[in-house]
Amino acid sequence: WALTGRAWGWSKRGGEKTSREHWNQLANSINKSDAETILVSSEFFSEINGDAIRTIFSEIKNRKEEVIFTVRPLVKLLGSSYQQYLKYGTKVDYTTWLHSVLDNPGESKVNPTFWMRHFHGRVVARWVDVLGPKNATVIIVDESKPEFLFDSINEYLGLPQGFLKAQQTGSNRSLSMEEIALLIEINKRFPQERDWNEYEVFIRDGYIRRLTDHVKAPKDAARLLTPQWAIDKGNEVGAQNKKELLATGARIMGDIESLDSASVPEGESIYPEKISIDLVAQAML
Repeated sequence: WALTGRAWGWSKRGGEKTSREHWNQLANSINKSDAETILVSSEFFSEINGDAIRTIFSEIKNRKEEVIFTVRPLVKLLGSSYQQYLKYGTKVDYTTWLHSVLDNPGESKVNPTFWMRHFHGRVVARWVDVLGPKNATVIIVDESKPEFLFDSINEYLGLPQGFLKAQQTGSNRSLSMEEIALLIEINKRFPQERDWNEYEVFIRDGYIRRLTDHVKAPKDAARLLTPQWAIDKGNEVGAQNKKELLATGARIMGDIESLDSASVPEGESIYPEKISIDLVAQAML
């Protein structure tokens, strides 16, 4: 966040920029370390521009530098991305959000940062321009083989198979339609005079984290569905991403053909007008 120059939270309602000093401290600790290998990981690296990337590799000294990406097909990211933006205060329903990001790919009035990270080929190209293709690796995630990501990272780092594996605590599961409907209503009603810090504490890290990390959704809970037109459009952008990723010359691990042929549960989501007392109680806790 110190490198992006953007505020975490609502910029006009309590969101704050991260001091550049945080990056300086990290770079200094890396430069002073005797460790043979240091891994720095964040999804937000996908949003920084070329100047910030050059800053990283000019201020980290005397190390062989490589970058590794994990990529999922865009279609697989639509529902989860929407839910992440809901946790940031977005007020629109899923269909409205889909039109915002897919009607004119590259633009979104609702969530402009979406395309900063999801033109995957362009993200990788920014890093390849600085490090060169031989120092960039892209892992294509396969949801049917959840262990593939961990096996690939273990292989990449020269670690024994099974050394890194999925954590067993905290599920961070998807939201049910009941939970999505409740969160949209909360976002719409959250008072304008209250700031980001309050939202983050009570809603994002309170209500939402309680549900996704500690409460199992009922087996019959309705799930978010993606309309066919959005799946088709997402795969069109996926084809563009595939072409641009291949053009970078980066090492590809996994099935890159999946990027433009993905599927998710299809249909029109139905938003409930009533929700269970148990869900409200869990949210309040």
